Amino acid sequence: MGFNLIRFALDPHYRAIKRWKRAKGDERLLTDFELGPASLVVDAGFYKGDFSARISKKGGPKVLAFEPAPEFCEKAAPLLERLPNVTLECAGLSDFNGTARLVYDNDGSSTQRKQEGDTVEVTLRRASDVVRAAGRSVDLMKLNIEGDEYPVLENLIAEGQVAAIRHLVVQFHLIADDSRERYARIAEKLSATHDLVWRYPFIWERWDLRT
Repeated sequence: MGFNLIRFALDPHYRAIKRWKRAKGDERLLTDFELGPASLVVDAGFYKGDFSARISKKGGPKVLAFEPAPEFCEKAAPLLERLPNVTLECAGLSDFNGTARLVYDNDGSSTQRKQEGDTVEVTLRRASDVVRAAGRSVDLMKLNIEGDEYPVLENLIAEGQVAAIRHLVVQFHLIADDSRERYARIAEKLSATHDLVWRYPFIWERWDLRT
């Protein structure tokens, strides 16, 4: 992709993408954490496993990965054989325990987007239950779940479990007319417990638990 000066001036999302690429965010920022064998990582949105594979090598933490799409879970088996510290659950995270319809769209597959396409029923788990069941703090949570980040974070905040997450990297998505307003409410509440370390709007951002 080239550089479009007019679009850069007028489109905030385009500017964020360019800034992220210039910072080499995928390579440098997403996995820039000090972890060890005693660390716990929650990876929501496993997809093809790229993040889990990379973070599992950062000191050998235990990684709990979640992926609701059956097709992607089935394809993960060969990779997981090489990642003994990664456990994959074929379920997604949300604010309830139950099922939902997921629309397949490769890495944009979502239970939240209103779009046409092949659908499948998937299992969702309440995020606060997952964190509570861990029985300890989560050293790193990564959320790239195509709109479900909103109910997940709202649930973690409401249940007081967000304070159990030391580092959070999340990709917020513009999936509805109220996405920006919903983000603003979440960010305001997150700021009561966490500090915003860096932000590339609606690309990726990082929050660290205040000490």
